[in-house]
Amino acid sequence: MTETPYHKWICDACGYIYDEAKGDADGGLPPGTRYEDMPEDWQCPLCGLRKLDLRPLPDAPAVAASPPAAPESTAVDRHGGRRFGSAEHLVIVGAGIAGWSVAEAVRRRDPNLPILLVTACEGAVYAKPSLSTALAHGRAPADLVEASAEQRAAELGIEALTRTRVIKIDPAKRRLITARGGITYARLVLALGARQRQLDVAGDAAAAVLRVNDLRSYRDLRQRLDGDRRHITLLGAGLIGCELADDLCAAGHRVSIVDPNQRPLAALLPADIAELLRARFDAKGVEWRLGQTLARVDHADSALRATLADGSTFATDLVLSAAGLLPITEPAARAGIAVGHGIIADRRLRTSLPDVYALGDCAEVEGRCFSYIEPIRRQAEAIAADMAGEHVPFQPRPPLVRVKTPSLPISVCNGRVAADADPTDWRCVSDDADGARLEHTGTEPAFVLTGSYARLGTELYRSHFG
Repeated sequence: MTETPYHKWICDACGYIYDEAKGDADGGLPPGTRYEDMPEDWQCPLCGLRKLDLRPLPDAPAVAASPPAAPESTAVDRHGGRRFGSAEHLVIVGAGIAGWSVAEAVRRRDPNLPILLVTACEGAVYAKPSLSTALAHGRAPADLVEASAEQRAAELGIEALTRTRVIKIDPAKRRLITARGGITYARLVLALGARQRQLDVAGDAAAAVLRVNDLRSYRDLRQRLDGDRRHITLLGAGLIGCELADDLCAAGHRVSIVDPNQRPLAALLPADIAELLRARFDAKGVEWRLGQTLARVDHADSALRATLADGSTFATDLVLSAAGLLPITEPAARAGIAVGHGIIADRRLRTSLPDVYALGDCAEVEGRCFSYIEPIRRQAEAIAADMAGEHVPFQPRPPLVRVKTPSLPISVCNGRVAADADPTDWRCVSDDADGARLEHTGTEPAFVLTGSYARLGTELYRSHFG
């Protein structure tokens, strides 16, 4: 009898993948535990969602036994440089969740199309949201990696060109210029991501401020911590800043948070919920320096001295920036592609240039950038559908955001409305020892769930948006 193959299930909220073959040791599930045999009260180890919130992850798409390799794939041009790609290739720039999701979605529809993924980093496949929860779960950076670029490329039957920075896009010749050679494309997908906002900080230790936005910088953070308990100053009390603060506290570190706003998650939560989160952090010893910015950071013996805009100073061991992200748009702008806050794309994710798409953190659709996993996966499906001649446009609905702060789990839909709404515009559905459920009474759907109610986020979201 042939054994039924194991399958994988994904949490769209945080990117965690439950692999039946591996199980979940921390959750008490031994290798080989099937999805149907998981207890109903199982929770995602990264964000706390339930078993029913997982969705099947499509098996690795079948690829041709001998995928057609274009003759130009690794040719040499007349100047002696290598030439990659071909006039048939789909070229994807970027190896984050956006880039790999496009490769997977396109491959499911076409097992033979030559696909080349190009990235300036190592291209490892990992769930980026896990960077802000790994310490508390005792996960080393290597534990976060699901597959190397080479492994995932082999599974999909594509090529991956890692550690290759794109210098220029030449749309007239349908070529990318890189330090390793030219790359010819038939269609191009820009999954450039976003970079950390650069803060104006002075001082002789300004260069020591860490910005954690990817696996490489997270490794650097872990090396700096080096197993010792430290005092860490976080710049920013937004989503990433609050998640990192909770994670660092759980790992035994002391945390100070500097933010120009008067409350945490000021752009995402109603004031009373934000104050409740602040109180939970107070109980863990977090020191708040709100309504402030960091003016300078200097070396002081074996530590650092942080100076705030009001002139006050304090000692710290490490300064970590979580001050928000800016879409990477410069390569597109230099190529003449229309750019606003992000690379402007329509609902099919087409940019202003023919056969050039953009998605993820770098893309702007109807005036908004969508930086969360669930909308990015829908964008990838929209691109794959458009390339296949199907009409499945991306729907730019407000995302469901799960704040991974164990001190106070939160799910919020339409954070812009939630943060700006008058307190009288909220209807309190539940408010008890288990948490709270608030729904906005206006015409634009918005809700906030805290505590155990946060697990109902997916169910309530679907009731609003299907």
